[in-house]
Amino acid sequence: MQRLILPIFCCILLALFAASSCRRELDSELKATTLEVQVSYDNTLAINYSDQYTVQLKNLITNQVDSARTDADGIARFDYVSNGKYDIQVTKRFSAAAYQQLFGEQVDSEVTFNAAATSYQIGISGGSVTKLTLTLRRSITGDWVIKQLYYAGSDLYKAAALRDNFFEIYNNSDKVLYADSLCMMFVYGRMSTTYRAADKLLESGQFDWTKAVGTAPAASNANTDYLYAQAIYMFPGDGKSYPVQPGQGLVVARSAINHQAPFTNKNGKVYEVSRPDLTVDLSKADFEVITTPYLEEGESASLIDIPTPGKKSLIVIQKFGKTMMMDNIGRIGYALFKAPADMGSWPKYAEVKESTIEGKTLYTRVPKKYIIDAVETQPNTADRRLPKKLSAELDAGFTFAPLGSYSSQAVIRKVKEVRDGRRILEDTNNSSNDFESIMPAVPGGFKEIK
Repeated sequence: MQRLILPIFCCILLALFAASSCRRELDSELKATTLEVQVSYDNTLAINYSDQYTVQLKNLITNQVDSARTDADGIARFDYVSNGKYDIQVTKRFSAAAYQQLFGEQVDSEVTFNAAATSYQIGISGGSVTKLTLTLRRSITGDWVIKQLYYAGSDLYKAAALRDNFFEIYNNSDKVLYADSLCMMFVYGRMSTTYRAADKLLESGQFDWTKAVGTAPAASNANTDYLYAQAIYMFPGDGKSYPVQPGQGLVVARSAINHQAPFTNKNGKVYEVSRPDLTVDLSKADFEVITTPYLEEGESASLIDIPTPGKKSLIVIQKFGKTMMMDNIGRIGYALFKAPADMGSWPKYAEVKESTIEGKTLYTRVPKKYIIDAVETQPNTADRRLPKKLSAELDAGFTFAPLGSYSSQAVIRKVKEVRDGRRILEDTNNSSNDFESIMPAVPGGFKEIK
């Protein structure tokens, strides 16, 4: 019996040694990486790292957010970063005085710089260092801002589905502004996480518009200096028709009716609303969007695109579909702009996978120099996120309705401060910071400050 104990004991030791060896190999393979984020400015500005910058790292699986400060060389270090996808961003605000002292340019108000990497993939690297550079760019700011986007819609059967969509713009300045000729653009780009023409994508995964066919040859700066419009809607007026006071806004509805009441379409079909609390009353909206007059000859109109008596429609410069269609999943961007040129003459392009424009949906090329404000929306789950359509100077982040489609949720800009009774809204050109969700939507209102 004693002769058997020693061999068994030796076998146990060998098994333990083998398991330990395998564990060491596994641990080595799974060893997390160190992430070094180099913060810089574009080459037109001299960098000064005496004032530190905070870099935020968000794990898109766990939603854990870590932060690190830059050192004297402008590098922020994150140790023990596991593999996966991350949102990485840095925002830096300068007071007017600090900006002038640092950059030598006189400004009247606070200046914000942003840089971000969205859905950045960090792989298992066996303990080596992963390096990333984020280039800070001065944000484009304007007196007009996009205040609220209600794209998700409400319950398909108990409420209004997508009939109750609306967007709201806001005068964030201290002077009277005129909405006349102001345009809202729905910004187009990748709509799917997979794409069959991978050779026509940028390194970021977004479309390479230099490879798109269109009504004019694609420009070499097609990706950097332009956005591409899925739809464009313009406020009417002769220049002074629609004044908006400081701290006031305009609500634009897909249909300016009370969606909490039953709805009857053009064929007399009645849509009941068993849960009016899930939708909104848009009968007091300032404008609506009626697409039917802009349809091509022979194109059938939508049964729900019905003008509301007494309401004015925005001018449809470029339509997408038979009604104003806000993507309920959150896959597009939104931008306010005002252009002095004739938009009808601007080039249009097919999606990059197309080899011809014949019979294809075309997207108008809009110069970024005309953009006043822009907001990027994204799907509500990390696995459905898409490459960003808006660059960092327009929107370094994104916003989304956490509960997704038909959730009755809107995204609304935060109130930064109240000055002499006027609400000043947050505008750092980073929608991840500037917006929050609200349910139900509040056309013309604000999310209560707790």
